[in-house]
Amino acid sequence: MTNQTLHKLRVLVFILPFFLYEEGLLAIMMTLAAIIIIYSEKMMRYFVQLDWKEYLFFLYMFHMLFGERQFAYIGIEPLFVTEFVLGVLIFAYARDLLQVRRVLFIYYLIVLIGLGFSFIYFFQFKLDAVRDSFMLLYAFWVPVVYHVFRGKNHYDLFFALLKIFIMLKAIAYCYEAVMILLGNRAITFEGFRFGVGYIMPSMIVLSIFLPFRHIDWKYKLVALLMVPAVFTVFHRSIFLGIILGVLVIFIIGGQTSRKNIVLYGASSLTVLIGFLIYYNTVVEVDIFRILEVKSSLDEGNINYRVLSWQHVLDKFYEHFLIGYGVGRPVMFAYQNVFYSTVELTYFEIRDLAGNAQPHNSYLNILTRFGVLVFPLFLFAIFQPLFRIRYFAQKKKSSSTHEYSKYLLLIGFLMLMYVLAFFNVVLEGPHHSFPFWLVIGMLLSFDRAGNLSPKILQIKKTVVNYR
Repeated sequence: MTNQTLHKLRVLVFILPFFLYEEGLLAIMMTLAAIIIIYSEKMMRYFVQLDWKEYLFFLYMFHMLFGERQFAYIGIEPLFVTEFVLGVLIFAYARDLLQVRRVLFIYYLIVLIGLGFSFIYFFQFKLDAVRDSFMLLYAFWVPVVYHVFRGKNHYDLFFALLKIFIMLKAIAYCYEAVMILLGNRAITFEGFRFGVGYIMPSMIVLSIFLPFRHIDWKYKLVALLMVPAVFTVFHRSIFLGIILGVLVIFIIGGQTSRKNIVLYGASSLTVLIGFLIYYNTVVEVDIFRILEVKSSLDEGNINYRVLSWQHVLDKFYEHFLIGYGVGRPVMFAYQNVFYSTVELTYFEIRDLAGNAQPHNSYLNILTRFGVLVFPLFLFAIFQPLFRIRYFAQKKKSSSTHEYSKYLLLIGFLMLMYVLAFFNVVLEGPHHSFPFWLVIGMLLSFDRAGNLSPKILQIKKTVVNYR
């Protein structure tokens, strides 16, 4: 087999997992579109440079960000694709991981604490104790990501893949819309929720406001489709996360970024209003009435979160110092009724279609691991923010495109912060991965050579006049 054939096979294998979690017709459309983009944008050079473990990581990363929950739970419970890939990568990067860097020490400590809790409670709650401990164990993604993104080319690949994300998410969104309008798919979630996920569409929305060199106006025009796509999902936390991300980008960005925010902000608002008016005439659902209800503090989802937070905090007050522990549900809600005691396991609650996790990962970790561990966790997740001032000072000596990469990662981090406050994020593999991914990428950003000024090597020439 020639090298060229091998590289083509790598590209094909990279996109074949679509068939594992998408409908057949949509998977074919995505596969063809991805092949066209990879070759038209000359992305093959990135795949050629990857060794097998880097290829495995980017394969997993691509589909985890794109497929989210559908891809994350491929496998046999409790062994899913995440545990398999993480185990292989830990073995592959063992030499690097054994050399604990100072910037990564806190994540090793967090993981050790998670292992300690899982061991202590394992004898009582078995695999449920391990399951809960993954809230901290998944933090080991940070050292792995740190070592994967050791070079600038790996960041270039990540942002090149953003082009594919933009096009394929637009295809998925339009496909869902067509299926609904043709009557081949039922409308759920009060009439306007499309099955397109919300992590990657939110990141695409953030990218609209940044002046990337390789994402021109054509891609940004397609990316505008994600504005109504994100809206149709309608998690309020998404809007808050995007707003916070755009605000931080506006503050630490340059003049070009601020102009983009004003320009594309107006364009996004126009697209959204046009979508609402059109959708309201095609589908017999009063979106504006739904918005009014959703914006009320008396709305069910808001009430549920407030009640669940209070219920979890009550458990925290009872186990203030060393935490509630892992392996048993910290709460149980069924048909909007909260029960004061929990006698069921996670699986029993799931089979009843009840809720066992509070929609706030920070409170969940505080309650389960106590006030002694929680400050360490906060330091681990906020560590990338400590160098914002340093990077902001380097923007004048860096290109607008290079600095935009940093701004997008910071905006993405803000989004994940907000999502973890209002949703179950760190408890599962599909949303905890992007949370820890962006932290690892930001910690390795400077080490990989991003924002470093070009060094001109001047050779001294000796002229012999004799």
